[in-house]
Parts: sequence; C-alpha cells; structure tokens
Amino acid sequence: MPLHSSVFFSERGLFTVLIPGLVSVTFKKMKADNVVKLAEKAGLKAIEWSEHHHIRPGDAKEAMRIASIMEDCNLEVASYGSYFRLSSGMDIIPSLDTAEALGARTVRIWGGSKPSRKMTDRERLLMADEALRAADAASGYGMTLALEWHRDTVTDTNESAIGFLNMVGHPNLKSFWQPTPGLSMKERIEGLNLLGERLVNIHTYYWQGEDRLPLKDGEKYWKEYLEHIRGDHYMLLEFVKDDSVSQFMEDSATLKEWTSSMN
Repeated sequence: MPLHSSVFFSERGLFTVLIPGLVSVTFKKMKADNVVKLAEKAGLKAIEWSEHHHIRPGDAKEAMRIASIMEDCNLEVASYGSYFRLSSGMDIIPSLDTAEALGARTVRIWGGSKPSRKMTDRERLLMADEALRAADAASGYGMTLALEWHRDTVTDTNESAIGFLNMVGHPNLKSFWQPTPGLSMKERIEGLNLLGERLVNIHTYYWQGEDRLPLKDGEKYWKEYLEHIRGDHYMLLEFVKDDSVSQFMEDSATLKEWTSSMN
C-alpha cells in the first residue's frame, strides 16, 4: 500500500485507499522538473507522466532521471500515460521499456481511434487479439495495462467497454475511469460499478459541457462517485480551468480535502 493515502469505508462497506496526484499532461508546456516541483508544492503524492509531452518512449535515461527527482521529493509514479493505440500498428515495447525505467507499474493505453458504434465485429475482434498480446507483453514486465476511459474509443460506452474487457479476458488488462462528457450521471455510476476490481486510476476534473470549472464546483457529483469506488486507486487531477497554476493549487486543496475527509 502506498505511504501517502486516505483510507475510508464507503456506504458499501468496502475498504478503499485514495492517493491524490496529478496527470502531467495538465501542464504539457511545462518542463518535467517543474511539474515535479509543482506537485510537491501542492502537497500531492503522485504523478502520471505523459509519453507525448514529458517522457518520450525509448528515453530510459530521462525516465530514470525523473524517477530519481520524484524519489527525492517523496512522490510516487502513479502510471505512465502512453499514447499506444490499439489498431494503429504501433509497437508497445518502447512504452513498456520506458515505464520500467520510470518505475511505473501501470501503463495507460488507448482503445482505438473511432467511436465504438462505428467498429465492426471484425475490427473489435482484431483489437481484442492485439490487446491480449499487449497484456501478455506487459505481464513480462510485471506491469498492468489500463485502457483510457474516453470518447471515440472502445470505452466510450459502458456496454462497449465492459464487453471489450470481457472479450479480451486477460487479468492484466484493466481500465482507468473519468466522468466522460456525453454520459449521464446514472451511466457514469453504472460504469464504476461495472468496472469493479478492473478499475485502476481515476482522472479527476469537473466539466459542464465542454467548459472546465473549478473542481470544488463538482463536489456533490464527486462525493457520489466516491461512494461507488472501492479498492486502492490514485485520484489524478487533469484538465485544470484555463491551464492555470493558481487554479491547480486550489483544485489540489479540494482533492486533498475530499480524500482526507473520507477517513
């Protein structure tokens, strides 16, 4: 169990550990060293690193350097946010190698690049076969793969996401979760319930439509989501209003308050 966490029993009576952190892509133009300093200043405990913007696949030297800086700051690596997409012909090995150098135990991947309703049965079957092979490869590194829970991918609806996970049927393929725009509150909660033990990390933000708002404005919604989350998870801030550092500091305080109040 990570050292920096908040522990609570939900209404469902299930033991849960939440660790507040940051998705580095939130500050995609900021240098990795400064992202570390910002997370430390905000009192967060973990970072998910972006493959596109901070630690490129294949750059083991940079990954090890950042891991060392994080250790000095007493920060944990929540995950490696890869942009490996199923059905794209990409090779996952460079991402796994870099995640290993970083010390990440989870690698985020993407479930294709089209809405699930437009995927043919054959496309879904081929994607599942590829996901099975990728999960096997990750197992050799002692890592878990987790799908991004996102619009216009195989995880854009609860039915498609859970059906795909069941089709692959690999214990090493799991999923992230976020309050996806376009899904109702009821659908979002159903998704959490359906994921169950296959839930890994939680991307945390508050939107109305396409507008980013302060996290605290979404408290009543997030308190309800949290009642349907069980197990050990990183809660990772993402999509800060106006990409503002001051808003990030405020949202970090909100996140820490939520998790600590669950004790």
